[in-house]
Amino acid sequence: MNASLLLPPNEETKANTAKSENERKKFALGKGYSLMDWIRFSKETIDLAGNKGILRPITLNELSKHNMEDDCWMAIFGKVYNVTPYMKYHPGGVDELMKGAGKNATDLFVQVHQWVNIQSMLEKCLLGPLDTSQKVFNSPKLEPKSKLNLEVKKNLLEIPVLDSYQSNQSCNIVLYTKCKNLSTDCLIIDKSNDPDHSNFLILFLYIPSGIYKYYLEIPAAVKENYDVKFSKEGKIEIVLSKLEQIHWWQMCPKLKFSAEKIEESNTGIHFRECMLKSRDFITHDTSLYRFELPSSSKMHVPIGYHVFLRFQTNKELTKPYTVVNESLLEEKIKNENEICFLIKHYDEGEFTSKLKKIPVGSKVEISNYNGSFNCDILLNCSNLYLICAGSGFTPMARILTRSLSMANIEMVKLIFFNKTEKDIIYKAELEKTCQHFPKLEVVNILSDEKSDWKGKRGQINNELLGELIEKCSKNPLFCICGPNKFAEKAKELICKNGHKKEEIFVF
Repeated sequence: MNASLLLPPNEETKANTAKSENERKKFALGKGYSLMDWIRFSKETIDLAGNKGILRPITLNELSKHNMEDDCWMAIFGKVYNVTPYMKYHPGGVDELMKGAGKNATDLFVQVHQWVNIQSMLEKCLLGPLDTSQKVFNSPKLEPKSKLNLEVKKNLLEIPVLDSYQSNQSCNIVLYTKCKNLSTDCLIIDKSNDPDHSNFLILFLYIPSGIYKYYLEIPAAVKENYDVKFSKEGKIEIVLSKLEQIHWWQMCPKLKFSAEKIEESNTGIHFRECMLKSRDFITHDTSLYRFELPSSSKMHVPIGYHVFLRFQTNKELTKPYTVVNESLLEEKIKNENEICFLIKHYDEGEFTSKLKKIPVGSKVEISNYNGSFNCDILLNCSNLYLICAGSGFTPMARILTRSLSMANIEMVKLIFFNKTEKDIIYKAELEKTCQHFPKLEVVNILSDEKSDWKGKRGQINNELLGELIEKCSKNPLFCICGPNKFAEKAKELICKNGHKKEEIFVF
């Protein structure tokens, strides 16, 4: 079988990395043979197994006789299935599926995609239990070409287990991640934006071992205010409240789902439509945009992370923007269903010139989050330096707010480079914040100010940074964001002043 078994069509994500030699190639399915088509077909067809619903033990000898494309049986986990009807729906193609034809294919199945709920997927193809009392046939195996390849394949299979149970009032989805002390932003919940499959729920799980996507079919309507519980041991429980208080046993004893490990994308993973609620000028060319997520979505973006924006009319043009809070000093988001950005407008910018003209109420597509900043590094920091230029301030905003509430951080210094005074984002707010928090110092440096500016002037250089950064700083952390040349120069100068690369994070 192919690693793509049960996976829904994915037009929005494309793998950025080369695949392992052991990994199967996907097969171009014909129209009408997707995962959803199979689920619909299996629901509408009463006797897929061809046994009129009568289950009986199947011997290995009988199993071996059904090894043709138009008559294919297969044993998996002690149960025999007639997979003939599934042939054209298999994402890996007929040839891959035929490797287990007429055999006990359990080893093959486990090595390729052991997380798949095969009992649910092929329940109507079930012929009966496998009778192994006769001569045992060898199950086909995938031999790795090297020990390294075997380890790669195992990593691909380590997808956290998903289970479900229900009562008349609710259906509970449980993810067993084996990761302790997970933060609430590790899980994204969305409804499918495909109108033909609106009853599908999509989960994205972000944990140290990778990003995992689950695609679940929900048999009946549920409320959109999902209740999510996180345990310290790594268990995540999603409670779906049913609109109609009935048991789903006849429709679905266990939720049908697919699962896959996915890669990061430089153009965004999975987009949802979000409505523009407000747009307020912060400076002459920078605005605070406030968008509303769909009521069926649940996404908390980690500090320092960005998402991708695109227009429905031009999905090829995407732009990354760092998520900020609605207010500089508010660490907690007022409305969990909202997402905010500080966006600088460029007159000749293809994206922002259009963005600033759309009316409030318009919809823009926003992706899952992306990034690598880990807030835990702030726990080991005593002196924090935030060095940025222009709109590079955006990731610093939430870091600054968080750091002011942390007792271990004794000093926070924002070194902010701009062209003119009117370009300084949140200038007045930053001055007020300094008055409330003595450990915060804001240094504005202008390169093109023609008025009688009394502050520092110039572009980033060794003399300026040498004056502002203490060489013997206690447990320092340097966060840098700005144009590529600016960031490279800042990193180079900090290292020249005797600091380690491990103490520097560049956005």
